[in-house]
Amino acid sequence: MARRQLSATAVALTAALALAGCSVPDTQQSDGSKADSGTPRAGGTMTVAYKSDPKTFDPAVCYDATCWNNMRMLYDRLYDYKRDTTEVVPQIAGAAPAVSADGRTYTIKLRPGLKFSDGKPLRAQDVAYSFARILDPATKSPVQGFWDGVDGAAAYAKNPTGLPSGIKVNSETELRITLSRPNSSFTYVLAMPHASVVPEGSGERLARSPLGSGPFVLKKFTPGQQITLEKNDGYWDRPKPYVDKVVEKLGIAPEVALLELQKGGIDLMGDQIPPAQYLSVTRDPALKSQLVSMAKPSTYFLTLNTRMKPFDNPKVREAISYVFDRAFLLKLVNGQGEVANEFLPPGVLGHTDEKLTHDQDIAKAKQLLTEAGYPNGFSTTLFTWNTPPWTNLLPQVQQDLAKAGVKVDPRPIQQSALFDLAATPGKAPMTFSFWVADYPDGSAFFNALTSCAAAVPGGQNWSFYCDKDADALVEKALTSGSKDATAKLYTDTSKKVLGDNAVVPLYYGSKTELIGKDVGGYFMHPIWAWDMAQYWKKDGAAATS
Repeated sequence: MARRQLSATAVALTAALALAGCSVPDTQQSDGSKADSGTPRAGGTMTVAYKSDPKTFDPAVCYDATCWNNMRMLYDRLYDYKRDTTEVVPQIAGAAPAVSADGRTYTIKLRPGLKFSDGKPLRAQDVAYSFARILDPATKSPVQGFWDGVDGAAAYAKNPTGLPSGIKVNSETELRITLSRPNSSFTYVLAMPHASVVPEGSGERLARSPLGSGPFVLKKFTPGQQITLEKNDGYWDRPKPYVDKVVEKLGIAPEVALLELQKGGIDLMGDQIPPAQYLSVTRDPALKSQLVSMAKPSTYFLTLNTRMKPFDNPKVREAISYVFDRAFLLKLVNGQGEVANEFLPPGVLGHTDEKLTHDQDIAKAKQLLTEAGYPNGFSTTLFTWNTPPWTNLLPQVQQDLAKAGVKVDPRPIQQSALFDLAATPGKAPMTFSFWVADYPDGSAFFNALTSCAAAVPGGQNWSFYCDKDADALVEKALTSGSKDATAKLYTDTSKKVLGDNAVVPLYYGSKTELIGKDVGGYFMHPIWAWDMAQYWKKDGAAATS
């Protein structure tokens, strides 16, 4: 995106994000061609498999991969992304937001005639309620920090009645949002899953009884077994969705899911191709046309809980940053990605080519531990997911730490359980995790993973790191009005965060998927995973117009 200079505001930059975005290459098949763009067919069932259940169906709380895919099927947002790019386009909004001259006020009109799947009208009051829920402490939304720039957010958190002063309903089809300061990434925030629109007053029911205006409707959820969704016949964006039903099989190990896909028992895998099978799958000529790859704006990293011993000691955290052989870890995932040189991945505004990470230096790590009062090392617990690639990487991470005298008790657990445990203060001294950008801007990483606002129970800042100076750099970046200035400020933030070693970046990820032979229209998205409303079954009953 070209540099856009503003007067004293972020207006032009915000408009550019709303209308143009930062595009990425189209999803590529293994033979270099673009994903299937043939004529969609209506009908049929799309069957997928996941290792883990979704933690919730409440979009204000959802933050795991299984529930993200369900959010996109069950709900709509004001804005969404165009196919496999990061170009932001209107969804249930009628157009890009009208932004005031000072860059603080967004006026948004809704498409006419919108309805929830139960037939009730979708109004601006519902949108306002959906956003206010995120700022209500009782909701325990992990993304509250993305919204604390709304005027009156702090006052509303203390007394969550009605609406924050910065959210106004002008009419049933028009909403006004006023920010306390300009925010060049706010249109991206409006396209996040958490900004999904729910009916006014429905909050307490959403976790297990979701109701939205999206392309699908939840018909049945049996924890640990299956989720069944059916086409929303009243969906506004016809003829989507193309399939009649989506069946999600739960508790299926990736190894089993891979075999099922190859036999035609499922169409898509919710988890990655297991590293042990990766080479055999990607080198099989018979599967070449079913492979789809994309570099994801993602970072795999360790969190060190700055409020738990011994990681409350800066020298201990610094020692850990010298422990890892990143190039070898990347080999264990078949080279899917590249070694991390900083926290922000390529493709995200603010990424720098400067080397901000440390090469493996065990002698340096031991020296720092001695200076910190741990000459013989220490013992700790490391939590992570119980699926590849973490289960493949965990033994080597454990061995690297052991070289410096750090004895690790590895605890791979289910995805939803990890989210609960790591977000609870005093529970997880160390985690091995990853992050895919919520949107292609550095603030998407810092606001969620390292900000003071996110260092709360239920948040995503699992290191519970809080530095006011780092937060101030991000705030300055969001109001700079210049892409170059913003990028520089994000780099400065990375230097600050990595200087404090609250997180230890290991590598940036890419993703290769194997899709079923009968899946049409498939593409991956760099931010979201799937867009099920746009896929079809090649054996569907009839071609759509």
